[in-house]
Amino acid sequence: MASTIEFIGAEDDYDVIPEPYPSRKFIPDWFKKLDSKLSVKLTSSTIKRCPPFLDAMQAGWIIPLAGDVYFKVNEDCSGITYEWTYHKPLVENHGVEQLSGAIKHPSYPTHPMKFLNYWQIKVKRGWSCLFVPPLNRANKNFECISGIVECDKYDEYINFPFIWKTPNFEGVIEAGTPLIQVIPFKRNTLKKDFKCRKQTKKEIAHLALTRRRRGSHESYYRDQLWVRK
Repeated sequence: MASTIEFIGAEDDYDVIPEPYPSRKFIPDWFKKLDSKLSVKLTSSTIKRCPPFLDAMQAGWIIPLAGDVYFKVNEDCSGITYEWTYHKPLVENHGVEQLSGAIKHPSYPTHPMKFLNYWQIKVKRGWSCLFVPPLNRANKNFECISGIVECDKYDEYINFPFIWKTPNFEGVIEAGTPLIQVIPFKRNTLKKDFKCRKQTKKEIAHLALTRRRRGSHESYYRDQLWVRK
């Protein structure tokens, strides 16, 4: 059976740069240490017992930074310099004209950049990949910009545009730092047809039943409906 996704490295990178890995292996320590319950009372569960939160973190694969990168950032993140010792470039400036005018949002600076990725990504015919910052695990210093790529057709490395968030920073972002979470999906699941309508009497009754069941058992979704991934 063919793999859902393949990460292909060049000869001079393979066994040198950190490899992508399943996202379920990147569960932050704060989540692992979190108590499942705030107290012994009812309705006191934390997100430790929230399957949707965990499923989002565990979906797909993580692509890490290929090598150490030194950053120096000024007081408003408008001036950023960077360097590395790896034999290939790891960061590039992104054209500011691609953001100016089209996007008016305070989180998008005038100094866009991109991390360079040296893993070619292959998926089965008819599949695409969703690239997002690691879900529910925000990096305090930078955030990659989300996108979808037809990886079954695009035979090229996919780089990751990002915004820098921390002013007055000077330090090293280490090799292996998680950059992006990649989630493959079948393109035909993104149907464009949809409808909005009123609830039927049957749906209203089923909603009421679900709410009664939730009232009877706090972890109804987790214990009765959730499918472990």
